[in-house]
Amino acid sequence: MKSRGKGISLKLPSSESGFSMLEVIVAILTITAFLTGTLQLMAFTALYKVRATRQTQANFWIQEDFESVKALASTLDVSSSPDYVSSDVCTDGYATALRRELTETPLSEITIPTEQLVVVEIPGQETPDEFKKFVGKNYSLYRTFNITNQANHPHRLRIDYRVEATDETPKDYPNQEDVIAESSVEVIPDASFKCR
Repeated sequence: MKSRGKGISLKLPSSESGFSMLEVIVAILTITAFLTGTLQLMAFTALYKVRATRQTQANFWIQEDFESVKALASTLDVSSSPDYVSSDVCTDGYATALRRELTETPLSEITIPTEQLVVVEIPGQETPDEFKKFVGKNYSLYRTFNITNQANHPHRLRIDYRVEATDETPKDYPNQEDVIAESSVEVIPDASFKCR
């Protein structure tokens, strides 16, 4: 009598048979779609983080310049030196005198510029720059003096600020605009309150 040993079966029961080819392909496609979406979101997040950083720095630059203009306006007086204030400043308006001082336009000149590029003073550098670098890109700050209603309000100077890209390629992303920050402020020199 021959003893029959148990033979080893090469087939596994169906509950432990593993994944079919279709299941593997679906899993790979699902993982690929998830990774692609995640990477795109990471790229957009990085783009908007850079953009937000630039806008924050630009707004801070505007605020910094406005503070220096307010400090200048608080010290502006008939006895200011150099002489940008005329003797009839109460009639002509302190706004005109402040605009003369900001643009360094002497009293002998009749025309005062209505727009000015703000230069950046860098300690230890002889010539100031006309731009600041925010996250690897150059931007310039412009002051525009809005004088349309100055005849009605001779002591109030309205300044419109804008920070715009000055690189040779101002648009590094198709959806990014040249001007990244704008603000409007009004300044009234302290000495104007002495006028009657």
